[in-house]
Amino acid sequence: MSLESTIAGLVACILIWVFGFIKEKRHQTGVVPIIPPFYIQFIAIVGVLVFAAHLFVLLTGIDWKPPFQR
Repeated sequence: MSLESTIAGLVACILIWVFGFIKEKRHQTGVVPIIPPFYIQFIAIVGVLVFAAHLFVLLTGIDWKPPFQR
C-alpha cells in the first residue's frame, strides 16, 4: 500500500469517527439506530490505529516480521 492510500484511509477513518460522534450527540429519544454510533466510532478508531501503524512503518522503513519467519 502506498503512502497516499494510507493517508487517504487514515483520513477516511477519522471522518467516519466524526460522523459517529455527531450521530451520538444528535440522538433522538425513541429512535433506535440500525447501527449504534458507538460501534461506528469503535470500528473507526481501530482503523485509525491500523492506518497509523502502517504510516509509521512507511515513514521509518521498519519491516516487521513474525517471530517464526526471522
